[in-house]
Amino acid sequence: MSGNPRTPLSATAKEALEIITDPIHDHGGRGCPQDEVHQLLANHEAFSQKRAERAIHQLLMRGYLYEVEGKLFVTP
Repeated sequence: MSGNPRTPLSATAKEALEIITDPIHDHGGRGCPQDEVHQLLANHEAFSQKRAERAIHQLLMRGYLYEVEGKLFVTP
């Protein structure tokens, strides 16, 4: 039996997670400011500001990301 299966993501949220995972990890475990992650996605050709907000919200609500004091982390 598998461990802790996560809720599936939309294609948009999957793409967002692929784009933001490395930049978040590049902050060396200190988290990445949430506004920086939003801007990173909004600057990507596939994302408008609204689409970026929805994708990050979905990632947070489904446990793929978590937020501490305004910084985002990728859930291990």
